[in-house]
Amino acid sequence: MADNLRNVLRLWKLYARMDLNWLLQDRVNVIIVILSETLSNLASMAGVLLLAVRFGGVGGLSADEVLFMLGFFELADGLGWMLFGNYNVIHISRRIGRGQVDHMLIQPRPLWMQLLTEGFMPFSGCHGLIIGIILTVISVSGLNITLTPVWFLLLVYYLIIHIVLRLSQSVLYGSMAFWKPVACEEISTMILDLNNQLGKFPLFGLPKPFTALLHTVLPIGLLAYLPALALLRELGKETELALPFLVAGVFVTAALVCFQKGLKHYAKYSCNRYKEMGHRC
Repeated sequence: MADNLRNVLRLWKLYARMDLNWLLQDRVNVIIVILSETLSNLASMAGVLLLAVRFGGVGGLSADEVLFMLGFFELADGLGWMLFGNYNVIHISRRIGRGQVDHMLIQPRPLWMQLLTEGFMPFSGCHGLIIGIILTVISVSGLNITLTPVWFLLLVYYLIIHIVLRLSQSVLYGSMAFWKPVACEEISTMILDLNNQLGKFPLFGLPKPFTALLHTVLPIGLLAYLPALALLRELGKETELALPFLVAGVFVTAALVCFQKGLKHYAKYSCNRYKEMGHRC
């Protein structure tokens, strides 16, 4: 256990240094990438926020509460991107569909350690996290929230739930690329984009069957809406704590099972996208 922890820390340090080197050696491209990603993140939130400001709130939340919800989403999404955004770790179907799992299997490190560390980019990938922190601080300053140690523990809990849900969905659906590499190469990107597009909307007022669906089968309500309600209004009910944990547990279990089955299929058939000359179809 201690050896694994040391290896993880050492690899995080290595990838952080590589990320910093890229930033220092190619400043122009880095600035373009970071600026474009920042503008994209802000634009994706602008619609909901402008509606909330124009009408004094939306979906049962005030304008400041909507800003907090969006800030939380960006904070969690930015943290997940900083930890797993590099080398298509979070877009795992690309690696699978392109036959790049072979590259991972020959490495002298277990798969879980590679996936846990390779995506780390604390310098070029921290823009989303910074935006989330700024929006959250601004929104909290305009709200009557008592910031206690319990509140911060709850914030960390929901941040972890958000990241786990997005990663598990990416792995679960991305595992389809083991069987259909061409058709499913971008399926992780599609499910993550769906989460990004829908996860920033309040769900208040939807019929109960749709609300239940969006908190379980497609758990976009657990990414920001329910955490915002719990953190803002101190709901404190067992449902607000237990439901995200249970749903995340189901998705993680399903993702692990499907990924393991996919690896067995891959070990037998490999990736059928490559011709004898090595060219990918």
